Amino acid sequence: MNSKDLSQILRKQWGIDPYSPINILNESLEHLKNLTILWMPLKKEIKGCCSKNKTDFLIILNSTQDLGNQNFTLAHELYHLLFEKSDEWIICSDDENTESEKNANIFASHLLLPEASLYAYGEKNNIKKWKIENMISCEQYFQISHEVLSYRLKNSDLKLDSINHDDLVKKSKIQGYDGQLYSPSLKKYYSLGNYIKLTEKAFKNDKFSIGKRNELLKSVFRSDIIDEF
Repeated sequence: MNSKDLSQILRKQWGIDPYSPINILNESLEHLKNLTILWMPLKKEIKGCCSKNKTDFLIILNSTQDLGNQNFTLAHELYHLLFEKSDEWIICSDDENTESEKNANIFASHLLLPEASLYAYGEKNNIKKWKIENMISCEQYFQISHEVLSYRLKNSDLKLDSINHDDLVKKSKIQGYDGQLYSPSLKKYYSLGNYIKLTEKAFKNDKFSIGKRNELLKSVFRSDIIDEF
């Protein structure tokens, strides 16, 4: 089964119809109880990475990337975790062009913005040519990056305007948006998910020492990642 179809199957499993926006962060944490997500600064070309073992999923997102790209990367990493068998670290960067990365990109794009929802949005808003104002509104509605929407429109029979990043941020604020979709994370380092939360809770309740806490974390995650936190 191709990655585009898998994205729609996952939407259905999570109870999300093909036309609605998806809060990829909330849905991932809601449906994957063994998932931990870490945000931290990575090299510019690295979008994120992921790893899994028999009991836990880990996704690391580059906190220097804007929110739209982080949403895409989160969906991208879900493909690796849910539909590939590798239990090795997978690092996803701009210059990767493997079949696995292509499939993960297609999956992420259609998980966040199914074809049906893109065309339905255009028809509902009577869009004949996608001007910047239309694109910004669509990106905000689906919480996707400008790059993702631009790519999808370029690969369709739809016409669109082009714009640079600075003007994109300015125009989004003029339209009443806060610009966060096109900006990096407010925090450089933070985490959400199950494993770290439970470990920290036990540590704060004096269930074990800081040494034991670090030992537990490093048994699942790389030591250099834990040291950053």
